[in-house]
Amino acid sequence: MQLFYDQRDDASHEARGSQVLYWLDDLDARPLSEAKPDDTGFVFAGARPIDDYRRLVTRHPSLRDRPNEREPLLRLDQVLDALGRAGVDVPTPRTWRVPLDAELPYDLTFPLFVRTAFSSLKLGGRVSKVRTRPQLQSEMGKLRRALGWDALILAREWCELSPAGQSVYGPVPQEVRTWVVDGTPHAWSFHYLNVVAEPEGFPPSPSDLQTLAALSRRVGSAFRSRLVVADFARDVRGNWIFIEAGPGSCAGTAYEHVFKSVASRLRGEHDRFTGNDTGGVFGGAG
Repeated sequence: MQLFYDQRDDASHEARGSQVLYWLDDLDARPLSEAKPDDTGFVFAGARPIDDYRRLVTRHPSLRDRPNEREPLLRLDQVLDALGRAGVDVPTPRTWRVPLDAELPYDLTFPLFVRTAFSSLKLGGRVSKVRTRPQLQSEMGKLRRALGWDALILAREWCELSPAGQSVYGPVPQEVRTWVVDGTPHAWSFHYLNVVAEPEGFPPSPSDLQTLAALSRRVGSAFRSRLVVADFARDVRGNWIFIEAGPGSCAGTAYEHVFKSVASRLRGEHDRFTGNDTGGVFGGAG
């Protein structure tokens, strides 16, 4: 089974300092423009609108993910809806949805973390921790000006997370990205390796890894995508909390060996990588 990528993503990867396309080249992945109509394989493609993705793969009916497999993972509100429909129970911050021009929910509890359905982009440091309704209104306005005037706002219960280190914007949480391949938890990696090279609280204990494998398996079970990423963060009490999930085909990482292990598994191959303090494979856990 072949791996393909959307060559239009080159500029965005370069701008972010992402090495993903170079790693795919190392694995002999090919530009999608070279795919034949009857090729089978998996497509890595950036997070453009779903109509764009439909056009991208329409001539390749045997390539995964299909648009209907990818679409439910593109927005956090849709992810939460899918988990609810599937009866998936994972520790998740309470989340309120605030559409454009809607009144604020009456039962909001503060403090809150504020993001949009499409992006967890923060305005910097602890600015996104809002404590009052006026602060919330102000934060929503800033996010909509940055990300889209009609963006759906998600106000999430604030969770005190264990720090892995510091950045110029403030504390960096102990957050792990898990990679679920064909419904099976395959690998994990510290999510902010490009910011904190030696994070506190790592490696996770064997018990932590068993928990992360089990939680990621539950999340992956709600979707048909061949590759799902699910992010979890450890709170100050030591509990793992679900942050978000997305299509692995456009997920970022700074961990080369984890990414290549995941991509190899998609191709039906097993590599010898086992991991180190900041990332590895789950093995029999979960």
